[in-house]
Parts: sequence; C-alpha cells; structure tokens
Amino acid sequence: MNPITRIINDRTEARKLNDSNADTCFLALADKQGRASVRTLVLRDITDNRFVLFLNRTSPKWQLFQGGASYELLLWYPTQQRQYRIQGSMVEIDPALVKTNWMRRPQGSKLLDYVYESMNQSSEIASRDLLVNEIQRLRQTHKSDDMRAPDDVGGVELIANQIEMLDLNREDRIHDRQVFKRLDNKWQATVLVP
Repeated sequence: MNPITRIINDRTEARKLNDSNADTCFLALADKQGRASVRTLVLRDITDNRFVLFLNRTSPKWQLFQGGASYELLLWYPTQQRQYRIQGSMVEIDPALVKTNWMRRPQGSKLLDYVYESMNQSSEIASRDLLVNEIQRLRQTHKSDDMRAPDDVGGVELIANQIEMLDLNREDRIHDRQVFKRLDNKWQATVLVP
C-alpha cells in the first residue's frame, strides 16, 4: 500500500465532509538542543512523497529549518478517525513557484506577509490594535490585484521517508497501526502493536 495515496484519499474525503483539519497540519520541530515546538499550519499540497508548506523567512520555524531542525508532521482527520505521523528531510521550494502560488492566497494572508516586512513573525508588539491598524492601513494602500509576494515569502517541501498511520475507525476497537518506510523508492509496511 502506498501511504501517500491513502493520505490524499483521506484528505479528499475529509474535505467532502467539511472536516476542519482537511487543510491543516501540525508541525513539530526540534532544534539542535532538543527543544521542541509545535504549530498548526496550512498544508498547501501533497505530491509524490512531498508535503508542501509556505512559511515566512522571518518566522522562528524558518530559522529552525535553516539550522537543520528535525521535524515531524502530524495529520489528523477526525472524520476519518485516522492519524498520520510523517518524518523525513526538508528542501526549500523554488521561490518562483512560491510567488506564483502566493497570488492565490486570501487577501488577509497577503496583507500579513506585507506586515512581516516591518514586524517579524512572532515578534512582540505593544497591542493587537497596532497589528489591526497596520493591516487596515495596508488594505487601503494596496489593492489585492496589484499585490506581489514579498521577498520573505518562502516554502518548503517535507520529503517523507517514514509515515506512521494509526486508524482508530475499527468496529472491533483493535486499532490498525502501521509504519511505512521508503526504501529504494518503494514503501515497505510493518504492522505495529497499537
């Protein structure tokens, strides 16, 4: 079984069922000292054994990636009662591709990318009002059709070499847990005790 095909099928079904997790993922990173952090992100695309995320280069997560952080990506589809834990390597996406895809983002997300030019993502500010006012100012001075992706917009592909699946959707309550490892461009499955 190809776990990527299963993930794509589960995601498609989750979208049909309006699963709030259909287009999100949970990214855990560990720096060189082993300090872990987790955040919720939009999962942009899944192709072959690659999971695509867009990040701002001013964000702490980008800095962790650049520093060689280890990652684990978690997908959880409540409507399917299925979880996937994904590990592997990371490569930066061609900036031209990121900028093309950026044009399809909602205006609010584009405006935030403009905000990051003057305020790094995750930096401290005096109040939320300061952020809201800056977005309102940008909304008045930038028409959506005229906006272009700032240079700090980036993207990564997480290349999976191991995927663990936990299927909780079993009538007998004996969960199905398997780990898939990619060796010689083929997925090999092993059953695990849940």
